[in-house]
Amino acid sequence: MLISRHFLLRPSRLLINEVEFYSAKSGPFVENWKLVKSKEVKTPPKYPSFPEKQRTLRMSQSLEYLLVLDFEATCQENARGPMQPVQEIIEFPVVQLRTSDWAEVRRFHQYVRPTECPKLTSFCTSLTGIIQEMVDRQPTLSAVLEDFDAWMKEDSRLKTGNFAFVTCGDWDLKVALPNEAKFKNIQTPEYMKQWINVKKAYAAHTNHFARGMPELLKIYNLKLQGRHHSGIDDVANICEIVRCLGKDGHNYRITGSSDQPTTTRRFFREARK
Repeated sequence: MLISRHFLLRPSRLLINEVEFYSAKSGPFVENWKLVKSKEVKTPPKYPSFPEKQRTLRMSQSLEYLLVLDFEATCQENARGPMQPVQEIIEFPVVQLRTSDWAEVRRFHQYVRPTECPKLTSFCTSLTGIIQEMVDRQPTLSAVLEDFDAWMKEDSRLKTGNFAFVTCGDWDLKVALPNEAKFKNIQTPEYMKQWINVKKAYAAHTNHFARGMPELLKIYNLKLQGRHHSGIDDVANICEIVRCLGKDGHNYRITGSSDQPTTTRRFFREARK
């Protein structure tokens, strides 16, 4: 397009009008156009920001008290088969924890004299650290259960529905106590017929199954206290695991009952506990 000298000398307003006129004509590559004025330019929208949800380490527990329990019993090498006529409890330790602050409230600890196989095997002593003299003059299981029931009744805060036993595995209250009680015709308390398996509690909380107490201690960076397979020492270690899992936000609930079918296949308590 040729623009004359006269066109270039026209006032600026006329020049602007001329430019708008020619720009308005549709060309091969311009079909839609729009002059964007400064007042039409909008700032990007501001999206609301939400505070990150904080993970609480304190949770209101359904149960006020947890009674951590870990039996030790007569045993022998697997190659020799199961204890006959019955496996007998020889150590009965329990620690009561308060879930509001995870403090220990009190404890019960009693060695038990076996009557069917009164002499402990060398394998049993090497595994548990319990020697013959520690059980020879102790009360039998029926008497220990009576003493334990009296100990339970000493604390009026323990009421039906506000406490539960905690074990590391189902063996203690699903196999050991029911089997011996049935063989010896001993009545077991109703409150010992359901429990919390801390391994199942951990699996429910994390979707990961820990094989036993040593693995759970490692997961929470805890050191083994005392001797593994000493009942009272195992209880102390399980208490630490229970505290860590509770502070991590797990709400403890019943995981096992003696009414459920038993599927155990071991001769003596598994060393993975």
